Amino acid sequence: MSVLKRFRPSPAMVIACLALLLALGGTGYAAIKLPRNSVTTIQVKDRSLLARDFKAGQIPRGAVGPAGAAGPAGPAGPAGPAGGAGSAAVKWALVRADGGIAAQSGGITLAAKPSAGTYILSIGSAVTGKPILSSPAYAADGSDQRGATSAGPCGGGAEGRTCPTSDNSSSIMVQARSNDGNPADHSFYVAIFG
Repeated sequence: MSVLKRFRPSPAMVIACLALLLALGGTGYAAIKLPRNSVTTIQVKDRSLLARDFKAGQIPRGAVGPAGAAGPAGPAGPAGPAGGAGSAAVKWALVRADGGIAAQSGGITLAAKPSAGTYILSIGSAVTGKPILSSPAYAADGSDQRGATSAGPCGGGAEGRTCPTSDNSSSIMVQARSNDGNPADHSFYVAIFG
């Protein structure tokens, strides 16, 4: 008996449990007995529902309002480091598969086209020590089957190779390849930096 007296609930606890059962019972009743979509705009108070009460896409977006005024400009940032003493000039050309120059920055000419996929370009100034980039292009070249291109300076030495014609420090040789890696006539871009 003394064990039961020790666990006997107080009157406040009994009333709290009854209130909880009534509250849960009312919610359960509403969930079971109310037909679907029976709560309409008549039963909902104005401004009682928030955007978080709806799923994404349930509420159509309204018209976009006018843009607000731009804020004030921020303070100027610190000056960047000084650039190098070198020249920032870039020479580039878009060369067609037949060797014709379709577009360029200026001063680049086709010196020779000794074999399929091989192009010797005269740049007009020394290219030794300058980065040379080449990439495939589509200028008047309908073929989608193309491989890599490679380019380098003429004139031999550590950087270049001995070119069959115009073997000097102001010429470059570009080779265009097909998908299987064999030299083939394809258009390309070439750029010389510096």
